[in-house]
Amino acid sequence: MELSFDGDFVRQAVAILLSANQLIAYWLAGNKNNFGWLLGVLGGIPWIAFIVVWDVWGLAPLVIGLQIIYIRNLMRWWRESRSLETVIDPPVAVKVGAPTAS
Repeated sequence: MELSFDGDFVRQAVAILLSANQLIAYWLAGNKNNFGWLLGVLGGIPWIAFIVVWDVWGLAPLVIGLQIIYIRNLMRWWRESRSLETVIDPPVAVKVGAPTAS
């Protein structure tokens, strides 16, 4: 059995590496780490190159959809994390009433 590093082997290896990147991005995002969304956005660039170079246009709608989701969630989570940093503890309500005779 001969091990051949032909174009098909390289294509499969690249697809596996790109898939692993996306899974890591989802894992990080699930742990509420904004870097996960950023990694997903940046991971779209090699996916687009993969689609063009190996002519697998059937993946294009998936990659475009994922990029929209990644960018939306990155912006949303970033805004929420920034707004949480500026929140001050709300004042404690104190019930004021007339003193009662005991």
